[in-house]
Parts: sequence; C-alpha cells; structure tokens
Amino acid sequence: MPKRQITQPGIAALLLLMVGLALPLQAANLSLERRISATLDSPSLSGKVVWLENGANRFLAIYSPSETKLSLGGALILHDQGTHADWLEVVQPLRKHLAKQGWNTLALQLPATDASPDATARLYLMEKASARIQSAIDYFDPQQQSNLVLVGHGLGAAMALHHLAKQPNQRVNAIAAISLSIDPSDESDPVSEAIAQLETPILDLYGSRDLPVVTGSAAKRRQIASANAREGYRQEVMTGADHFFRGMQSSLQQRIHAWLKRTSAVEAQN
Repeated sequence: MPKRQITQPGIAALLLLMVGLALPLQAANLSLERRISATLDSPSLSGKVVWLENGANRFLAIYSPSETKLSLGGALILHDQGTHADWLEVVQPLRKHLAKQGWNTLALQLPATDASPDATARLYLMEKASARIQSAIDYFDPQQQSNLVLVGHGLGAAMALHHLAKQPNQRVNAIAAISLSIDPSDESDPVSEAIAQLETPILDLYGSRDLPVVTGSAAKRRQIASANAREGYRQEVMTGADHFFRGMQSSLQQRIHAWLKRTSAVEAQN
C-alpha cells in the first residue's frame, strides 16, 4: 500500500488544529483552578461561597451582603491573572470594604492561568470569562438589584470591559478598572476597542509605580477615550502605588467606593 503523503496545506491545517487544542491548556489551567476553589471553599472564609454555572461548567464566587440597612447595589469583583477571588491584596480588601459601605459584593473566580498570557491566550481568557461575568450578573435578581457595577484588577479589568463591549447591559452602571493595560501597537486590541465603544462610565485607576504595561499605555488609553468622545471615562493615578497597591489599600478602597457611589447614582434599596 503506498504511503499517504500529507500535502503542504494539510500540514498547515494540522498545525492549526494542534495550536487550537493547545491554546486552552496554555491559557487556562483547569486543575489549578480546581485546587484554588477547593482551598477557598472553607468554613474559615469571610463571606459565603456560591457556585455559579455557565453551560456545563461550574465556578466559585464569594458573596458578601451589604452590612448597611439599605443597599447601594451589587458589585462584581474580578481578580487579576495569577491571583484569585480572595486575594489578600486589592480583591479581598475591596470586597469587604464595599460590603461595609452598602454594596452586595460578588467576587468571581476567573479562569486560572499559571503563566503570563500572550495576546492570543489573553483574548481566549477574556472570552472564557465573559460567560462567567454574565452568570454573575444573572445571579442578582433584577427586581431586587437593579444597580450593578463591575470592579476589575489587571486582567480582570480587561475582562470587564471586553464583556460589556460584547454584551451591553443596562443594569451595569459603572466600571472601575484598576491597573488596566492595552497593547498600544495593536489597533484591534479588545480593550482599546472597548474603551472606544462603551458609553458606560469607566474609572481607569492605576499606580504611578504600576507595571510598565499599565503605565506605558496610560496615555494611549486616555487618547482613545478622548478621540471617541467618551465623556464618562475618567483616568486617575495614585502616586506611589504599585500594581497591588501595597500599603495603600485604604486609599484605593475609598477612591473606588466614592467614584462608584457618585457615578452609579441610584437610590439605596431595601
């Protein structure tokens, strides 16, 4: 029997298939996420663990109800790459502080990655996270919680913008994007497109000692918002703050809460 030859187009197709199969494994580490979720699902956790579903997948979230008599709304909190839904810097302090100030907070466990994703893997993670964000939005009963805000850190901030650009939601009244970054050289960068497109108010907050990819793209992010007349976009820098706002958690919390309360501007709900 003659040997079957693989043509050049056939080799190219095979390589594309291999890359496609490898990408999810490279971008999202399911076993790592399961280990993280198992650790977080503990009686010692401050907050209530809830399991949400998107399709056939389940993922963990941490719910902390408002500690005031009246609720300001629901705040979905999205962590950065390499961290998790109860990370001791930025995420945990924010979800606890916002709950004390009157927000019902829901911190999502996002697809875990143990490597810094390239542009292709980053987009894959954004797409995978989008369904989770929608499930979290749906978790809040529209009759009881009409005012929602998204608070994201790093990649979580990018995921928040990307999701709303794809699926605008009238219940989401504001986005606080902490340490947001874009690829200044890529006009089709999904975060750049989201900034240009979204009418939802955006707080673009970063530290003066943040990661180079954050500080280096700040001017470009501001330029995109200005060029597209995004009046709801506001950029602020916290002098002395690094990517995790070490030693400045209190200042970060106060800024985020004050901006969310002022921008989302709805009457408190029972």
